[in-house]
Amino acid sequence: MERSKRNIIFSCLLAVAILFGFSAITRAAYPERPITMICPYAGGEYALRPVANYVEKALGQPVIIVTKAGASATIACGLLASAKPDGYTLGQITFGPVTMGPHLYNINYDPLNSFEYIIGYGKWEYGPCVRSDSPFKTLKDLVDYAKANPGIIKYSTVGLATPTHFGMVHLAKAEGIKWEVVVFKDVQGAVTAGLGGHLQVVSQTTGTMLPYIKAGQVRLLASFSDVRCKWAPDIPTARDLGYNFDVVSWLSFGTPKGVPKEIMEKLRTVFKKAVNDPEVLSLMDKIFVNIAYRTPEEFKKLVEIGYKENEKVIRELGLHKSQQK
Repeated sequence: MERSKRNIIFSCLLAVAILFGFSAITRAAYPERPITMICPYAGGEYALRPVANYVEKALGQPVIIVTKAGASATIACGLLASAKPDGYTLGQITFGPVTMGPHLYNINYDPLNSFEYIIGYGKWEYGPCVRSDSPFKTLKDLVDYAKANPGIIKYSTVGLATPTHFGMVHLAKAEGIKWEVVVFKDVQGAVTAGLGGHLQVVSQTTGTMLPYIKAGQVRLLASFSDVRCKWAPDIPTARDLGYNFDVVSWLSFGTPKGVPKEIMEKLRTVFKKAVNDPEVLSLMDKIFVNIAYRTPEEFKKLVEIGYKENEKVIRELGLHKSQQK
């Protein structure tokens, strides 16, 4: 009887050992099939392809980029959050759908708990631009005029409750300015209106405006980023000028919550190397994405802070989903 009990215990332990061993072998073999990378923006696959190419070579499996644009990138985030957490579905997660979108729309994911971040890798930066023949040579010139002439200044932005909008909102609040936002559905419309002189200021990503700046068509008055723009280092940040705010859209790669630790560690190692690859760095320079590495923990903290700060601004603007009719 005693021997029978020992045999049963031994068999159970052996089964557990085999199970854990099989699990370890399975995870060590990851990936065994193609990986899907969800892109949240139309045309955004161009920026993700060099990263995907590096990951393909490092992991030995194809990385298929699938674009799921719409609803300010919340559609893509919803699909990523609901995917099986096995490491075979990844995605680009930008700041908008996890710190702004949740306050504007009814979404099907938890912005603070549905994702596991692989790495934070870069940022989009913003700033106000004027035509090169504008009388406003500095941000102070613009502010002084706007304060003396309430409601006269018009600026273009793409959408409301977006980073291009927030920078001007913060500036207006800090200075007690009243000016008018003119909302466009697309970047080209917002930029064209400024170039054509239909309004005085274009609030846009510095990356979008840099070609026009280099061509001598517009002048960047300030950067709303946390640091000076890499491609326009002589332009002061808002903080350089004494303001207590910055507006940055941080970029990351992530997975659904629950991917096994071993797989996440492998992905983090590969992606960190990928965003330092010369081909990737070269493309990021061309599209004016500032590489800014952040650990998963650091990026999650940025999201948590941004979520609270953006909710406050959106409520102050009366645009929160609970305030919409």
